[in-house]
Amino acid sequence: MSNTRAYVEALLQPFTESDDGSETATLDYHGLHGFLTALTICPTDLTEQERNESIFDGEVELPTASANELNELIARMQTTIDRGFNDEDEGFSLTCQSEELEDHDDEALANWCTGFMVAHFLNEETWFGTNEQEICELLLPIMLASGLFDDEQEFQDIRKDSKLTEDMCSQIPEVLMELYLIFNAPEEKKPHASGKRHS
Repeated sequence: MSNTRAYVEALLQPFTESDDGSETATLDYHGLHGFLTALTICPTDLTEQERNESIFDGEVELPTASANELNELIARMQTTIDRGFNDEDEGFSLTCQSEELEDHDDEALANWCTGFMVAHFLNEETWFGTNEQEICELLLPIMLASGLFDDEQEFQDIRKDSKLTEDMCSQIPEVLMELYLIFNAPEEKKPHASGKRHS
């Protein structure tokens, strides 16, 4: 995935800063991987424009060549993501290093989880259509690591316990595998191999 990552980062980089030099809400490579992972788990019918508006946090006019390149890169990433969920030997891999999952303040992990939640918000009704309580519980570590809910008391209380926070963040690959099975193979039991955590 290294070459794919380099191409994605080169394509997204011009959009990550505004004219005044401040950071934008455009997803970075980790965020895009999280975004596509959520769409792989719970497919959402998006037009290319709707998808791009989510990735770039607003309307964006991409040159034809860049738009085609982005479509190709996204297709390649989604194929890899789906293959990971269905490979019992290797398992699903986050784009973050394994040690970063225990670091709940890690920017790459936060960006990954933010991208995941961006896709989740696009289709919450389907996510919670069945097994709402179980889905909520499984999403909790991702919500926590994203930092998007840090102003809510429940998450503030969790973050006060650093060991609990670290444990929850380390569970994210396994949580993702469970979510994938709920939406894509509800009759199957959990796979023998849990998701692995490496880049």
